[in-house]
Amino acid sequence: MLEIRFHGRGGTGSVLASRALAKAVFYAGKHAVTFPSFGAERRGAPVVPFVRINEEPIYQRTQIYEPDMIVVLDESLLELIDVAKGLKSDGVGVLNSTKKPEQIKLSKPVNAWVLDANKIACETLGHSITNSAMLGALIQGTKIVSLENLERGMLSVFKAKLGESVARKNVEAARIAYDNTIYGTTKGSRNYSDMQPWLPDINELPIGTIIPRTQVNGGQEIGPGSAKTRITGSWSNYKAEINQDKCIQCLQCMFHCPEGTIQQNSDYLVVNRRYCKACKICEYICPEKAISMVKINGLAEIIK
Repeated sequence: MLEIRFHGRGGTGSVLASRALAKAVFYAGKHAVTFPSFGAERRGAPVVPFVRINEEPIYQRTQIYEPDMIVVLDESLLELIDVAKGLKSDGVGVLNSTKKPEQIKLSKPVNAWVLDANKIACETLGHSITNSAMLGALIQGTKIVSLENLERGMLSVFKAKLGESVARKNVEAARIAYDNTIYGTTKGSRNYSDMQPWLPDINELPIGTIIPRTQVNGGQEIGPGSAKTRITGSWSNYKAEINQDKCIQCLQCMFHCPEGTIQQNSDYLVVNRRYCKACKICEYICPEKAISMVKINGLAEIIK
């Protein structure tokens, strides 16, 4: 039995990708099961879908702790999560990264297929949803199913969700990724032991109005937003920007932001792009139309 663990973020199509892969396996005449693992987190939070593939019917429904393969859809997760945890000694990775395989550092060396899925997605689909490109890279690197069966699986699942025109664009993204994936071995020895559990730190973002300031076990204070190690990543290629010449400091955007990403400095308001999810509430609520969504070029621009 082949076990695959996907690492993505909520709202970016990792669950849809796992379903499309399972459907492609079905078209190839094999058995597959898929299911995700996530809590009540909002869009942009880490999500872990699982896929099992076998020649015989599959009855196991537990999470996958020792996968044969890992698929990482968001490059920022390589910094935040030990995606290689439990990966078998002969396991392989399919990674979204702007780096070459030998430039990527994980907790252990991993034979990996790597591509810049964000670039392919933006050029083909007009946004940075990388699930279709990563499926193409997965098939190129592992030959689990043929590209033809992958396309059938993607059209079956994506068409029902997104419509035929968008589904076919996603298939095209998978084809391009299939031809633009490189192979190599990542570095090891990255230490993830200091990573905090998912508990927001009240000092890292301003207080919003969605939930009150709260103290959890051990005395740690939490509030809106996510911890420093849980930036939203590059799943959204738009972020809020404030025109300081139009802003009248009414603070409505700051009070209504569900993530608390807008904060007040000495004499102006700024948006913390690390956490902005481009929900557009601030743009809608601003009485002076001083806020707009601007396109960003990738993760480097978010974290600078």
